[in-house]
Amino acid sequence: MNEFQEDMADTAGRTVTERHIDAIRQQGGLFVEAVRRTRMPMLVTDATLPGNPIVFANQAFVDLSGYSMDELLGQDPHFMNGVGTEPEAIRRYQAAIKEGRDETLEILQYRKDGTPFRAMLFASPVDDGQGTVTNHFLSYLDITRRFDAEENLRSLASELENRVAARTGELEAANARLSALVTEREMLLVEVNHRAKNSLAIAASLLGIQGRRQPDPAVRALFEEAQDRLNAMARVHDLLSKSERGQHVDVSMYVADLCEALRPITGDGDRVSLKADIDQGILVDADTAVPLGIVLTELITNAVKYAFPAPRSGTILVRALRVQSGWVELMVRDDGVGMSSLREGSLGYGLVRSLVQQIRGEIDVRNDAGLVVTISFPEAPQQSA
Repeated sequence: MNEFQEDMADTAGRTVTERHIDAIRQQGGLFVEAVRRTRMPMLVTDATLPGNPIVFANQAFVDLSGYSMDELLGQDPHFMNGVGTEPEAIRRYQAAIKEGRDETLEILQYRKDGTPFRAMLFASPVDDGQGTVTNHFLSYLDITRRFDAEENLRSLASELENRVAARTGELEAANARLSALVTEREMLLVEVNHRAKNSLAIAASLLGIQGRRQPDPAVRALFEEAQDRLNAMARVHDLLSKSERGQHVDVSMYVADLCEALRPITGDGDRVSLKADIDQGILVDADTAVPLGIVLTELITNAVKYAFPAPRSGTILVRALRVQSGWVELMVRDDGVGMSSLREGSLGYGLVRSLVQQIRGEIDVRNDAGLVVTISFPEAPQQSA
């Protein structure tokens, strides 16, 4: 329950409050009528009276709280606080009232029937022109549905973090569920992608920490590969959270960002050079961008590791262009030792083929003064249209 005070009808404070209400109604005119009719729940308090009691409430607030107008008059303005109301929110509210300044905060409140709701509270003081606060305006926005949605998203992100360490193979399915949830909740699209990016980055960091603890170099390499794949997925969500084009990623920005992130694996000096040449204006949706980023990470990593055995030097070129209407061609070319740099039957090679099939694409691997891997895949139907 909340802090509502019963039986205030015959108190001295209530009598004074009722006189103030009559004065407000007589003097307020159109302003009072506008506040009364607005759908935003609002209260007005009298800071000149002990306890800063409520002297006015509109119908929207009556509907929100469940109390009648008669019950509200004379109440302490934060009477809807209860056992679950956050002390920090109460402290911030009380400090704003005491200091006579505006405050906006989220707070847990309780209706007359005891049901809780999450509200955005806007508190503003009104002075008499001489610096003395005479009233406070309080308005409430019920954000329970938004808050519950955020809690659900936080739970999903937490579940994702816990499962990554044990079963990295479930990341794609979990991310698909998260993406589906994002589509259904367009108002939370940016926040969802931001949370997904953080979760994947945390997972990649955990894998990196665990990998550095492994004494076997081969095991460490596997952890590093998994970490790179998660980082590629995290970059997709980072771009989606900043995108102004909905669930689409600009390929030129994405490939440039990915190449820059992978540049440290080429080592110190200029022995291996990594370059990108990407047509502008190519967009892919999230379902294509995620596997495409993993494919590109695998191909670049493979080229760095196997195309240029020391002291050989060379260049890795990543190129993407629209070859025909509705199709994109992504090529990773190196001028290294050739076909032996791509390990047929390895985990990375099998993953590349599987992901290319997933985006309904085709892959071509050939020797041409080095190794050339070309991937062709369709653009999203929305772009073709």
